[in-house]
Amino acid sequence: MKYGLFLSLLLLFSCSKPNDAVPTANGLVGVWRLTTYCKPAGGSTCTLTTVPAGKNVFVFFGNDGKFNETYENTKPVEYSFLGCGSGNYSIEGNKVRIRALCMSSLNGQLYDIVSISTNQFVMNPFGAGDYLFVRK
Repeated sequence: MKYGLFLSLLLLFSCSKPNDAVPTANGLVGVWRLTTYCKPAGGSTCTLTTVPAGKNVFVFFGNDGKFNETYENTKPVEYSFLGCGSGNYSIEGNKVRIRALCMSSLNGQLYDIVSISTNQFVMNPFGAGDYLFVRK
């Protein structure tokens, strides 16, 4: 009886699938390029926006907890995620807490991570639509 219970538990735990939506710091580490986002349009609505070719917004998450947002051929006001450059981050469950220079609170802001995989990172920072990043 004991062996049957042990074997059943072993099979149950060995067959579970990992949840891609639960990030780890190592899975987020790297440089990500924003490709599309849903620009908030008031309330719970948003307008799907594609970052045009030749214009880039990059976010960097370092192994050491450093965060940075940089821009190429564009201004932060046009396609930025935060629009304020560097800071640090931490993973908290299915969320990432970003503390950047422009934020008024030392606690930063907590953002929902929708999913993360080897090449794609999707977050919902403002509750009105997803931001899609691809690994650079």
